[in-house]
Amino acid sequence: MKGWISRARTTAGPTLLLCVLTMLAAALVIGAPRAANRLTDDALHHELSQLGYASRDLTFRGAEPTGAGGWTPQAQLADHQNKLAPVLRDRIEHSWWSMSTPLESSPVTGTGLPAKAFFSFRAGSGLADEADVVEGRLPETDRSASEPVEIVLTRWNATKLHQRVGQVFRWPGADGDPDILVKVVGIVAPHDEDATFWEPMPLGLRADLPHDDGEVFRAVVFSDETGLDRLAKRTSLVYEWRYRIDINRLDMGVLPQAVEAAGVAHRQSPGFLLVTGLDTLLARFADQAASVTALLAVAQLGALVTLGGLALLAARVAVGRRRAEFALLRARGGALRTIGSYTLPQSLPVLLAAAAGALLGLAVPGRPAASWPILAAYTLLAALAVPVLAVVVARDPSFAAGRADLGRVSVRRRTAELSLLVLAGLGVWLLRRRGLDGSGGVDFYLAAVPSLLAAGAAVATLRLVPPIVTGLARLSVRGRGAIGFLGLARAGRTAGAVVGPVAVLVVAVSTAVFSVAVAGDIDTGRDRATDLRMGADVKVEGYAFDGATTEELAAVPGVVAVAPYAVDPAADLSADGRRLGVVYTVLVDGPAYARVANASGVESTAPGAITAAPAGGRLPAVVSAGLAERLGVDHGSVTVRGRRVDFAVAQTVDAVAPIAGATNFVVLPWQPAAADRQALDPTGFLIAGTPDPQRLREAGDAGQRRWIERGVRADAYDRPTTAVTTWEQARAELDRSSLNAVVTFAYAIGAGAGVALALLAIGFAVVSGARGRGTVLSRLRTMGLSRGQGRGLLLVELMPVVAVAVVTGAVVGTAVPHLIAPALGLSQFTDGVSVGVTFDPVIVGACLVLVVVGMLTALAVETLFNRRLRLGEVLRLGSFDAGES
Repeated sequence: MKGWISRARTTAGPTLLLCVLTMLAAALVIGAPRAANRLTDDALHHELSQLGYASRDLTFRGAEPTGAGGWTPQAQLADHQNKLAPVLRDRIEHSWWSMSTPLESSPVTGTGLPAKAFFSFRAGSGLADEADVVEGRLPETDRSASEPVEIVLTRWNATKLHQRVGQVFRWPGADGDPDILVKVVGIVAPHDEDATFWEPMPLGLRADLPHDDGEVFRAVVFSDETGLDRLAKRTSLVYEWRYRIDINRLDMGVLPQAVEAAGVAHRQSPGFLLVTGLDTLLARFADQAASVTALLAVAQLGALVTLGGLALLAARVAVGRRRAEFALLRARGGALRTIGSYTLPQSLPVLLAAAAGALLGLAVPGRPAASWPILAAYTLLAALAVPVLAVVVARDPSFAAGRADLGRVSVRRRTAELSLLVLAGLGVWLLRRRGLDGSGGVDFYLAAVPSLLAAGAAVATLRLVPPIVTGLARLSVRGRGAIGFLGLARAGRTAGAVVGPVAVLVVAVSTAVFSVAVAGDIDTGRDRATDLRMGADVKVEGYAFDGATTEELAAVPGVVAVAPYAVDPAADLSADGRRLGVVYTVLVDGPAYARVANASGVESTAPGAITAAPAGGRLPAVVSAGLAERLGVDHGSVTVRGRRVDFAVAQTVDAVAPIAGATNFVVLPWQPAAADRQALDPTGFLIAGTPDPQRLREAGDAGQRRWIERGVRADAYDRPTTAVTTWEQARAELDRSSLNAVVTFAYAIGAGAGVALALLAIGFAVVSGARGRGTVLSRLRTMGLSRGQGRGLLLVELMPVVAVAVVTGAVVGTAVPHLIAPALGLSQFTDGVSVGVTFDPVIVGACLVLVVVGMLTALAVETLFNRRLRLGEVLRLGSFDAGES
């Protein structure tokens, strides 16, 4: 027992360090994926919550099947849901059915309104649950053709449309048919106008009211199923069955099945059209999450490789302290297997440390990940490190004797080093061809490529350092004092003995620099994305402004330039007599836009087709690539706020400010239509400068009030609100969006763990040569060497190796993003904007700071080690073994 305690005390420090490293590795392996999964799931929920109902919900549309006896929309609601895959069916939180008349086919007369009116009649489920009757009652239409169809309106619409309970108007007949009477029987007040139920029918809450002559009233009114059946004899009905997915029950664990199920849902009900963007968004998010998972794997694996290297170094120190004991056991006839089994029980604390680390990881909130095999592999490595190295030392005592610098590099070792370089090079080639695809699980070989490159660079560098440093030592002979010569001479001679610590140091530094470099590239890409999204320092948006608003905004202090634009998000598009649906259309003052872009300094320029548009004829247009394909010709026309505008395609681009997020768009120049400028009032402004947002908001509100008062129905509009967005706000929104938190977490692991473990690796580099330096220092102290000169000797000896290792790690960490740039997929995190890998000067300063801090760490470790070795006794007794006995 006494002997066991003595042996435990001999290796207490390295064993404790080995346990701490194992615990940290276990916490990292178990906890980091859980935290990343939680952040990824939160990002998924945030992404889905930003979607409109048309993209987020599953909506089936169709008509009543002919010859379908007993068919009802209520029964069809359950039928569609039952056909969905369980991964979607079990996550439906609400469902509704509805039947409605098309708005443009629903004219009404006799309403008392001063202009034409189109009221879409709607019936279905949910109204009684989502609104209170504040006057009258809900519809109960009689089937008799002589009785009116009963409807209710929301309170806002009833007020703005001047409708009251008991009022009767008409649905005009066609081909000699009599008009259908419509009677208002109730007024309802929604519980929550932002509730999901109201999303498909915004005109049911707020009618579209005319502003100028020639415009019409548009609204949605609510009837019952009987009323819609009577209207179906005059017009076709549109049936919808809508299913709201509970996003809080969707996570990355079921995302692949959900994507597949949403795709299958498009084909599961023939005769019905499924309208949803859920499958597209989930697939795109899955791709982004795969990229994040792969990037996290690179950072996490770099930290894990560093921890594994440090664990092996700790085990080597522990075995080195018992070198004499193993030699004695061998002299007494002990077999190598006996020595391995003899040291194995002393590794049991490592298992306890792994269990403690795993418990810490399990305490991290988040969805569990299948990372237990990695923990088992690392624990096995840490637990067997001491027994295996003990067998190696017992076979070759010079392995841990601290004199590896005197031996020649064996052919086996050179073969291993060359193999490492070949593996790293092959990994880079595979990465550039296949990418870091994490969708089917992380490829650990490819994720380890940056670490392999760092380790290979460390080995290659250490083969070049000794002759260079030895040459510097010869030159230092001519200098004054012996510190430089002795330090450089030892650095050149012992560089090969610290291959392990230096390799670990290079891997740690490269992991940190890689994380910082890629994070910086993402920041740069987001700056570019914000430039393209904003196109100016400030963007002012509203419903509509009068013509004088441009001058008023230009007069606000801090404003340098102003460019007005008009947006119609649903302009009617046609080409050669073919109607092609709706398209996002913008008219912008090209020369003013160019002035704003130049004054703002943003990386966004006005297309030449817009800035130099000639007057007369078809307007030159800048269109998206998708729209150009839809057109099929080089011209077309759009209806912008009632005006038909002919255009000719002059340029195709991917994105243009102030359009953000639109994939099909037309940008037209405003200046050729100067004579009709009043007919197209601006809906927004791009502004260069640093004005007070509140002053801009006040000027915008005043412009909108004047626009309202100019119209024929000024009383129909509510108080205007002007939205002011600064470049900084748009940039911050990108940082908050989607998977940014996961990306930040991944690089925090890489950078934080890299720096901390780099300092620990420097400590091991000090310890690996401390015995030899201790002997030299003891003898030199008797020759008059001062304490300060002793510290200087340490710095001169370690500085070349540490500096070269840090520089090598920095070079590798900076080069890796260039080497594997196609595999990183950084544009996934920058709103689709391509990211160019650039050099960050901050990395140079950070490396210099790391070298300085590393040298201070080396001094602290050396001082503590020398005190423990009692250098005076070493000098008196002649060996460290004697001193430690």
